[in-house]
Amino acid sequence: MSATTSVEFGVPQVSVLGPLLFVLYTTQLSQVVADHGLTLHQYADDCQVYLITSLSDVSTAVSRFTDCLDVIATWMSTRRLRLNPTKTQVMWLGSKHQVDRITIHSVPVLSTSVNVVDTARDLGVVVDSTLTM
Repeated sequence: MSATTSVEFGVPQVSVLGPLLFVLYTTQLSQVVADHGLTLHQYADDCQVYLITSLSDVSTAVSRFTDCLDVIATWMSTRRLRLNPTKTQVMWLGSKHQVDRITIHSVPVLSTSVNVVDTARDLGVVVDSTLTM
């Protein structure tokens, strides 16, 4: 039997309640993202923001995305959380023909620039920009 310890705030590491409580703590984040016309997917402490756009509106989409990230960063800061640009990835999804026509290869994220990647790991699955996995 483990020793009893008083916890005044936070959640102990490796707690089974940790991921659930974090999602509850960040529930309003989905509304922040929705206010910008984007979609949010959360799993534990990972968040993915999605945006659907046509090839002719790519630069507008990037602007909407970066504006949303600025608001997310402010929202997180008021809740003692931090958006980490070094763990942020941007990937274009579409057919090879569509992805090859996009000329934007880096996206401003807070005070840095994030290069667009061809592959990303999502819950252990490597996904590429043409969704061939």
